Amino acid sequence: MNQLTYERLSLLPDDRVLEVGFGSGYLLEKILSAGTCSHVAGVDLSAEMVRLAGRRLGKFIRDGKARVREGSIEALPFGDGEFTKLCTVNTVYFWREPAAALSECRRVLREGGLLVLCFNAREDLERWPGHKHGFRLYELDEIEDELKRAGFGAIDVARGRDPAQGLFYCVNAKAV
Repeated sequence: MNQLTYERLSLLPDDRVLEVGFGSGYLLEKILSAGTCSHVAGVDLSAEMVRLAGRRLGKFIRDGKARVREGSIEALPFGDGEFTKLCTVNTVYFWREPAAALSECRRVLREGGLLVLCFNAREDLERWPGHKHGFRLYELDEIEDELKRAGFGAIDVARGRDPAQGLFYCVNAKAV
């Protein structure tokens, strides 16, 4: 999922990228190591993940190319239009208020900015017993409808299959 997300970001040198729910910071490190954009930021609910990613990205943070913060997708700690691209992988299941979350994503993206949202297909997640512990499962059309309501258009979906996780979607949407 992270590889497809990376590819679908189609990074450019002047991009400013935000990852929501960065976990250990793997994808942010991949973006920075490739040298394909000017700046990355990340927000994660977990103080422990912020510390872990802070260590992983220490050199980039010291060089002013990255920053990581603790926070929620429903109240992103960044300014309006601060980013050209935003990605989130396997987080949608935990959003308390999907409409508020996507509105916040739209707020921090510049007009024409790109959102890349990846998540597992409902039917495959239902087979995994862990989904019963705090997961909200989605059909693809539910996500597309939420994106439109939040001010996104030009929605494009790529499908992937992971041997361990099954079918997943990587949805690109433009901030309009």
